[in-house]
Amino acid sequence: MADFGTLYRDALDTELGSNDSAVLFTTARRKHAVNEGMRQFADLTECVIRQSSVTLSSGAREFNLLSTAVLPGSSNAGFLRVADQGPAYLVSDSNSNLQTIAGDDFPERDVAWLDAADPGWRSTHCGTPSGWYLRRDAGTLNFGLNRPADISTAQSGELLIPYVVNPSSMSTLTDVPFNFGGVVRTDLSPYHAALVHYAAHDLEKLRKDPEASDRQLQKFLGYVQRYIQAVKPKGAKSLRQQRSYFQNARGMREAGSPRAPWWR
Repeated sequence: MADFGTLYRDALDTELGSNDSAVLFTTARRKHAVNEGMRQFADLTECVIRQSSVTLSSGAREFNLLSTAVLPGSSNAGFLRVADQGPAYLVSDSNSNLQTIAGDDFPERDVAWLDAADPGWRSTHCGTPSGWYLRRDAGTLNFGLNRPADISTAQSGELLIPYVVNPSSMSTLTDVPFNFGGVVRTDLSPYHAALVHYAAHDLEKLRKDPEASDRQLQKFLGYVQRYIQAVKPKGAKSLRQQRSYFQNARGMREAGSPRAPWWR
């Protein structure tokens, strides 16, 4: 496991073919480039994910993801985006019976799609959400439900939102990449070299050597692909229907109309 000092000094000396730390490849530039490599790796691989629980009340619909009241750390550039694994909607009753809506039953929809396919979605009528959306409005990034939550006084509801975050920058010589409050992601140790290759890619621009910069970028991206392949589920893949026709038919019956659209 490499520490910060090893990465921005010895390892980067090797990739750059230079131990200069005062003229072109200054210590400050080296440190910044290695930290940027860590941020880029986290962004491209989604290797650093947090999950927050948002308490729901009846009628709840939108939440600002950039608010620390919703997602801790969102105001200090910790939040990048909702993670690919997707959110979940949970409602439980006083008997601890839990209803969970997630995955294919809780897809992301954009506002334009909702306007075209579900004209009544903006209604304040409460129900069970069957999808979510993101709405950008000036300085806010709002996570919304396509139906306001319908939660009785005997129930409790919550949203589980997994999101990609920026790892904290390293500063001291003994800092280790991907350290979260003293807990180090040791599973990411094999990818520490990626940070150095990204840093070399960035710093080679100062020498006006685009070919060397591109070579280092390709090495960095190789580690990105290696990680993505490593975390893919093992074993045989199974095919499944994109649409559940049984569930859609049941939803139409519950809506009380043979013409009720499947997305309701």
